[in-house]
Amino acid sequence: MLKQLGTLFLAAVLTGCATTRPPLNEPLRPLPAAGQGGTEYRLPRLAPKNGNSDSLAVILSFSGGGTRAAAFAHGVLKELKATPVVWNGAPTTLADEVDVVAGVSGGSVAAAYYAAFGDEIFRNFEPAFLKSDFQGELLARARSPANAYRLSSPWFGRGHLLAERLDETLFRGITYGDLAARGSRPFLLVTATDLTRGTGFEFSQEQFDLLCSRLDGVPLALAVAASSAVPIVMSPITIKNDAGKCAAPGPLAVSPRLADAAAYLDSEQRPFIHLVDGGLADNLAVRGIVDAIAHAAGMARAPETGGLRGIRKLVVVSVNAEQGLDGALDRSDKVPTIAEVVEAISSATLARRSGEARDILAHGAARWPEQLRAAGRAGSRLLDPSVELYVIEVGLRDHPEPKLRRELLAIPTSFSLSNDDVDKLIGAGGRLLRESVEFERLRRDLSVR
Repeated sequence: MLKQLGTLFLAAVLTGCATTRPPLNEPLRPLPAAGQGGTEYRLPRLAPKNGNSDSLAVILSFSGGGTRAAAFAHGVLKELKATPVVWNGAPTTLADEVDVVAGVSGGSVAAAYYAAFGDEIFRNFEPAFLKSDFQGELLARARSPANAYRLSSPWFGRGHLLAERLDETLFRGITYGDLAARGSRPFLLVTATDLTRGTGFEFSQEQFDLLCSRLDGVPLALAVAASSAVPIVMSPITIKNDAGKCAAPGPLAVSPRLADAAAYLDSEQRPFIHLVDGGLADNLAVRGIVDAIAHAAGMARAPETGGLRGIRKLVVVSVNAEQGLDGALDRSDKVPTIAEVVEAISSATLARRSGEARDILAHGAARWPEQLRAAGRAGSRLLDPSVELYVIEVGLRDHPEPKLRRELLAIPTSFSLSNDDVDKLIGAGGRLLRESVEFERLRRDLSVR
């Protein structure tokens, strides 16, 4: 894919320069008057879905990895939907209790689709995306003369073509404002990487508050494209920074999840922010969740988590579709090609980031339970004094069958896979969740019918 897109891009440049300019995010403007309906997308504004209980908080995080990650996450979602439980005396499923779904790169495709369309994902996601030739269709779009010319514009890149294709295939023009207007969970958290700083950048109103900008007009497809914009293969997505043109948020209004928040407060030095693949900052999409839980454990207030009240059971499901490292380069004395170097650097970086995130999650899981209960006893409005924590890790590397595990880890990171590979990944996601010891503890404690 890298070689093909690079050739097309060079050809576009040689044909002349277009002046196509994608629309940028809007600056902050006064909120609608009371009773006219606000469109700010914040967790405290979202009501529980279909009787979802605040006291059972379920948070999902989907890692990067192209269609491989989306398919693996889909398998986990299907298993959650197939898991009936009784909570507060009422029957429900774990999928119906999801409050927050976070994703990066390929995982953000599944996360955003579930947040936008709910149970429709179980009917349409496979044919519309997982088992379609999404990558081939994207390449065909780039080959068209009209798009080749648009790609010669200094303001329009392959990342924008990806956003357009995602919108047509999956998201149908839905914006964050549309999600806010619906007013129901799960809350969506898509993360990209700030190209010049290498830190995570959230598509959340809190993050956009720092830019004096509104998130509500941003299409979900654009956020997912930014989170999936693998450097060189896809061009960055650019957003405008209007910091300083509104009242700056106070320290208590800034979530601890927002990395290096001060870096966005000087719009004269940084009037534009360029975003690339979220996996380069956190390939498991868990750092923000970890920070929020740690904040809740140590204080009585966590900004986005403040939308929940009296949590008695806090469930975190981390879905890791990390690919195995390819040692083929080390078995040859030939000079690696540019494409091989880019692929190797990308894979090694994502593997390192995933390892760091796994360690952070493991260390946190060991100390959070007592800290959370102590915060509950101290009167936290978020936590019940008897709060119980469940951290469930579902990773391809943990598949119990060696042969199948090797096959799963060898599935490439791309936006088109064979139907057989998709089925294997979906099946693996459901099985690994189902056989998790921590998941079994949760099911037992929730009185599975």
